[in-house]
Amino acid sequence: MKTLTRLLQSYSDTAVAVSPDGWSAFVRLLASRRPVRIAAFTGEHSADRSGLWSDFAARCQGVDLYRFRAIPPEPDLTCIGRMVDFLRDCQADMVVALGGGSAMDAAKAAYLSAQTGAPVESFFGVNQYSDKNSRRLDTVVCFPTTSGTGSEVTPYSNIVDRDAQVKRLISDPAIIPEHAFVLPEYTSGLPQRITLATGCDALAHLVEGFLNVGADANDSLANERALAGIELVTRHLPEALADTGGRAEMALAATLGGMVIRHKSTGLPHLCSFSWFGRLEHGLAAIMLLPECWRYYLGNPAVRERTMQLNAIFPGATPEEVIAACRRFLDACGVPARLHDVPGLNQELLETTAKSAGLNRMKLELAPRPVDPDNSYKVLLDILQRS
Repeated sequence: MKTLTRLLQSYSDTAVAVSPDGWSAFVRLLASRRPVRIAAFTGEHSADRSGLWSDFAARCQGVDLYRFRAIPPEPDLTCIGRMVDFLRDCQADMVVALGGGSAMDAAKAAYLSAQTGAPVESFFGVNQYSDKNSRRLDTVVCFPTTSGTGSEVTPYSNIVDRDAQVKRLISDPAIIPEHAFVLPEYTSGLPQRITLATGCDALAHLVEGFLNVGADANDSLANERALAGIELVTRHLPEALADTGGRAEMALAATLGGMVIRHKSTGLPHLCSFSWFGRLEHGLAAIMLLPECWRYYLGNPAVRERTMQLNAIFPGATPEEVIAACRRFLDACGVPARLHDVPGLNQELLETTAKSAGLNRMKLELAPRPVDPDNSYKVLLDILQRS
């Protein structure tokens, strides 16, 4: 536990408070900032069912609370527009997100737009605010209620663009939350399907970041965080799925995963999954694509060497055997074996995915085994078909 505490507390971007110290840390934040109005973003029901909302409100006595509770699982630009209007109306001096990745991502995007007066669309891409502005923005205070995205510590916000039929990404250090309160007790009772999808998302972040050998210099602790998180998931996701424990460990793994991808980005599995919103949960999509993307990465000798550093977790005498052991773990957790087992993921969609994903030149070139953008359609379609 001392190692995990060190890895969490040494993260410089976000002050992370974990149960049993989470609520006392939040009370100290309220005392130091003395907000008059708080705008709180939640999903429709989860914060109420878990008891988080009532416990949060009890600690905000004397503060005017304004709640927006209509964030769907896949927030789109229309939803963000309503959230921006809400922020402008209530004129809050603290913004809080209590929910999973969707609520946190949406709140981050809406608060960025509300503070700058610019449309959300203008921030899609990398550092579209930070490269052009020196003004420091306020950030969303996050209470994650699922154990997957790690959005509470990342510069990322994924928003659905329904016109383009794809999720689009904001990546900007300006939206990294300064404070996150990780309270695993409020994740108990999550449906098994959500537990699985979010746990797989955390595992995908951790493994993809660990395999990103070209970004090792970005953060000296990222690989240590990744290994610690992967071990937590493999030990405790089965317990969480059976609802016999493991919730605290999965929450820590998700936050560690967010810290990893802050400095060592995800690769081809995440790139190819963004067109499948509404058909397959994001975490399941990414983890189902991981084994074949990983096999493609083995064409880089450095990835083969890095893979063998996981053989204590996924036993194998060769990189290929390590990947097979990872897939056996996914089988044991109930992750579908093949994309053709998922309704709606047909050949036409896979071809469209290969074409649209190939437009992301930066992601292709920064993959652990770079993909030539001029040949990306063939490479990506082969990975998708093998998956």
